[in-house]
Amino acid sequence: MQQAFPFRSAPETLPVSARSFKKRTTNYSIKHLFNKDTLIKCLSSDRRIMITSVILFGIVLLFTYPRYLELIFDHNLEVNYAYFFDKISDPLSAVRAAQETHGGKIDFRFTVPLLARLLGVTAGSNGLSVVIIYLIQSALLVPFLFMLTKILLRRLSPMAVLLFIAGSATIYLAKAFFWDYDFWFDAFAYFFLTLGMYLKNRVGVFLSLTLACWTDERAVIALASIYLFHLLSESDFELNSFPQFHGRKNWLQKTSSVVLLVGVFYLIIRILLSAQFNLHTPTGAGSGVELGLVPYQFKHRLSGIFLTFEGFWVLYLFAVGLLIKKGNTFLSLLMLLLMAGHILVAYAVFDISRSLTYAFPLLIISAFIIGKQEARNTKYLYLAATTICVLLPTQYVIFYPRQIPWTILSFEELKPVIKLLFL
Repeated sequence: MQQAFPFRSAPETLPVSARSFKKRTTNYSIKHLFNKDTLIKCLSSDRRIMITSVILFGIVLLFTYPRYLELIFDHNLEVNYAYFFDKISDPLSAVRAAQETHGGKIDFRFTVPLLARLLGVTAGSNGLSVVIIYLIQSALLVPFLFMLTKILLRRLSPMAVLLFIAGSATIYLAKAFFWDYDFWFDAFAYFFLTLGMYLKNRVGVFLSLTLACWTDERAVIALASIYLFHLLSESDFELNSFPQFHGRKNWLQKTSSVVLLVGVFYLIIRILLSAQFNLHTPTGAGSGVELGLVPYQFKHRLSGIFLTFEGFWVLYLFAVGLLIKKGNTFLSLLMLLLMAGHILVAYAVFDISRSLTYAFPLLIISAFIIGKQEARNTKYLYLAATTICVLLPTQYVIFYPRQIPWTILSFEELKPVIKLLFL
């Protein structure tokens, strides 16, 4: 009699039809990789957001030549950039440089010189030691993108966030972390301003925004936009009139109040330093900082406004239009006035793109306003904005538009650096 077994072992291999095999392998196709559901997984956890930030960092590097590497071969750094080394050795002394130059305007820019001092950079340092400061600035792009993503995810869909940060990686805002060779260090300020929006701890917000202000005075102008960001965050992005500024209980415990305290603290310390150590920032005729420049610059360099944010102007204008349509005249006027202030400051100096980029918090606010109003088909809006940013070669405006060269097309410029470091 044949014995029956209650269990039978499965065959070692299961038959697989050609159809099912084909169905499974499509998950690894290019089409699947660029599927919406696959893309938004890039932002599904902090770890994946960090990986995405690193990938975008690599993309920005490929399309932004880090010209600061050429400083390695500058054997006259101590002479050519004496103003920076003077600031490192004696931060509280007025810098000796022509008032119309960049060096003549750094009396109150302490953050990066103090960092350089901590790193041991002196007037006798070689180019490689100086480049380390730039490398730190470039490395900050990764946490910058991480924080920007986390901020946007508070109120936007993952797909909208992905399009926003992809567009951000192709405009001057991200490229400033690499395209810096004249000791500007604006990217340090952009990083600290973003940190001031990302943090919710009041002490952290105060310290980060303070560091931004002492990196470049234009960060002080940006405090108004940062203040509006925190104010709207505290009121679920509803702001219809002035009383909302003063009608809250425990106002001093709000994060928005810290932003105002940073501005007041900065002005008080600046006035004291000016009186005690005769520090000043030259303004007026011949200084390169004057309102008299505005009409001429508007006449000859108006393109600088568009080229700074490129496709993101679509989001800004759409957000303002939504506010007007919804009858929120107060907030729409506030958005217009703040941007007008940034544009006025940018056109009162020659480096238009650098200056106007400090208005980037208004782009984040614009995205949140669009999300709050629940406008229809916003994905196409973000797609249009990002497409413009990606397709348009990044140009920054100082005297005239200049295209930022790509690293992948700059092999001749990189050959000396490669030989020095690896051969």
